[in-house]
Amino acid sequence: MEASQLLRRVRRFVALAGYNYKVWFRRHRRQLFLRWRDGDIADQMADYRRSIEARDWSAALPKALALGSIAKSRREVHLLDELSKALMRMGAYGPAAELKIARRHIVEGRADGEWLGQDISGQVLLVDLMETEKQGLATAIHHASSVGRALARAARLIVLVEHRLVPLFQRTFPAADVRAVGQGSKAAYGEAQLFAGVQHLTAVFETDETTIREHFVPLKPDPARVAELRARYRRNGRPLVGVAWGSSNPGKDLPPLTAWRGLLGRQDLQFVSLQYGRIEPDLKILTDGDPARILHDVLVDQLVDMDLFAAQVAAMDAVVTISNTGAHLAGALGIPSVFILGDGFKRSWPVEGDRTPYYPSAVLVSKRERPWAAVMEDAQNHMGSLISTV
Repeated sequence: MEASQLLRRVRRFVALAGYNYKVWFRRHRRQLFLRWRDGDIADQMADYRRSIEARDWSAALPKALALGSIAKSRREVHLLDELSKALMRMGAYGPAAELKIARRHIVEGRADGEWLGQDISGQVLLVDLMETEKQGLATAIHHASSVGRALARAARLIVLVEHRLVPLFQRTFPAADVRAVGQGSKAAYGEAQLFAGVQHLTAVFETDETTIREHFVPLKPDPARVAELRARYRRNGRPLVGVAWGSSNPGKDLPPLTAWRGLLGRQDLQFVSLQYGRIEPDLKILTDGDPARILHDVLVDQLVDMDLFAAQVAAMDAVVTISNTGAHLAGALGIPSVFILGDGFKRSWPVEGDRTPYYPSAVLVSKRERPWAAVMEDAQNHMGSLISTV
């Protein structure tokens, strides 16, 4: 047991070292090229990044806004990408959306039939939620509520999503023509008079926190599957809490498995694994040798059947998870959730506060340079508050 844990730590250390080197190399290479092209912008970016590293958001925000305007005027694609993500995290949703569209137009040009909010009451609109491989499941789930708003604006709406999401989106938006991305995508574009990608939806519908929150539409799982799973899992009558703890991304800042033991020690709750992959070794560590503490349903494989996984998540009374696709799904389903977030400045979660307008039912527990033990205690307290309302 100790040897396997040691091997696991060594592998993670090596993977993390390799990942950190790649990130460091890429960042410094871009900084060198930027300095060669424009030393003034390079100096401003270095100053802005120091504010980010110091987590001084009040200083970082105006710097990012100013740099965004410069990057836009000078067509700096990499800076537009970095700054748009940063502005979104700092709550400047409108300026972030503007930079995303600007970057798209620089890279791809302005396309005929591009929808940017004009009247389409008599036209067919296509919404493509997977224009690239990078726009995977989490991206589509994150922006799902905007599909409903687009549906209200067009005479007819075609939606393209990754094939595993088709049933979930069909059920949620029955008036839309939901199709899988793939061989039929070209024909779908041919049927539409206008099209919109994620950047367009963001620019039209997601420009301020209040609007995003007020127009949240929960995704609809299969009610029969939800009822079946809930009945099977809750035979002992205890509230169900879904948990997920690991990631295949070595760059994620995650709590060690042993840090979960206090939270998982609640005997009045039934914990259910929402973790993908081969998890048996993890279960032994998480539960201190009592893997029965976490119910592991081998019939649910989110990598194969996302609709069944959505039903499993929806069967929970609460969810406690790290940042992953399951977190986005729990939030989009409207399940009371606690999201445990590391200190990395790369993901879509807000840097301040404990809420995100995209998922009103979720509480964000950020590390904020605290020991993981304190973070997990915070998460456990929030979980207790969510469960007390069940």
